[in-house]
Amino acid sequence: MKTILREIGLTDSEINVYLAVLELGDSTKGPITNKSQVTGSKTYEILERLKQKGLITEYLKNKIKHYKAANPKQLLQYLEEKKQKIDSAETQIRSILPQLLAQYNTSIKDSEVELFTGLKGMQAIFYEQIDIMNPGETAYVIGGTKGIAEEAMIAFFQKIHQLRAEKKIKTKMLYNKRQKITTQELFNKCAYTQTKYIEHTSPVAINIYKDRTVIIIFSSEIIAIAIKSQDVANSFLEYFNMLWIRAKD
Repeated sequence: MKTILREIGLTDSEINVYLAVLELGDSTKGPITNKSQVTGSKTYEILERLKQKGLITEYLKNKIKHYKAANPKQLLQYLEEKKQKIDSAETQIRSILPQLLAQYNTSIKDSEVELFTGLKGMQAIFYEQIDIMNPGETAYVIGGTKGIAEEAMIAFFQKIHQLRAEKKIKTKMLYNKRQKITTQELFNKCAYTQTKYIEHTSPVAINIYKDRTVIIIFSSEIIAIAIKSQDVANSFLEYFNMLWIRAKD
């Protein structure tokens, strides 16, 4: 019985008080509190809610409030009223659904994830980076320890750094300290570039710029995951800044 009453929307406390009133037949607050095992401070509140739902009635007898259960058929009326409210809510939701869908579609466009594979795919990402960034903006890089091993990749990143410098795009880079000699040879001559070093070993490189986060996995095949989301970019930038403070020149 309690399970059914719970399914129609009554709370456990309401069920206990309702069944207590139903069994007592006609009672004051004290016996109802004792039988329902609901705290006395809550009994009046629950009785009021049941009265508003039409499940109990209240009357004065010798200036004392008495409570009596309504005919249990009132539960059907209570359900009917709930159905009417649900139908009304459904109508209202349908009326604003186009607006909600428009906002949802906008948020989907503002948050995108794309997967690129191979050197060509990674090149497409970075050429777009140069295109969308403005002079004075900063690209943040956490370099993967396997990120600049192949000759073609080295040449590509040197070109990207040159294009950033020509457009006056700043670059802050974090690399593993064991890569210091290599990275100094490759990038330190580039204008607008700062490089620091940390204890960091990973085949994954992370690039953050504007509302973009690019995660590059250097394995047997390059895999690049490009995420367009300001919230994600902000989160990774916070992580970058934390590492930057601790890093060494």
